[in-house]
Amino acid sequence: MKIREATMADFEELYAISANTPEFVVSATEPFMDKDDFKLRINNPKHVFLLAEKNKKIVGFICINAKDINSSIENKYACIVYVMVLPEFRKNGVAQMLYLESEKILKNMGITNIYSWANSEGDGGIINFFKKNGLVEGHKYVWMDKKL
Repeated sequence: MKIREATMADFEELYAISANTPEFVVSATEPFMDKDDFKLRINNPKHVFLLAEKNKKIVGFICINAKDINSSIENKYACIVYVMVLPEFRKNGVAQMLYLESEKILKNMGITNIYSWANSEGDGGIINFFKKNGLVEGHKYVWMDKKL
């Protein structure tokens, strides 16, 4: 398994994988994140976007928004936007490898805190993954949206 930074050459495959991941669908009006928004995260210096490859096939990725990187505040926060592993590669440590590599990068960037949200309607796998990595469950919210 190889962990590396995502590049624009990976965009189409990454977006296709994401669009076909039911856990990513939170909106009642949209299937998944806007393509342009997703694409902007790949080369954004305020993001950590890593992927896992096996035999040159993308099997998972992590995208983290390190939004506070240039902030003057003492505590600098980063948000895990996506963690995804193809179903046939889950429970093999792929997400853990992606997370641990991301955490190293974030620490080197000066990030002090990390947070995320998780779809509570799933099988609980992502919530358990976050808990295993030291994230603590906070308040519960309901995603609401409207297309204008």
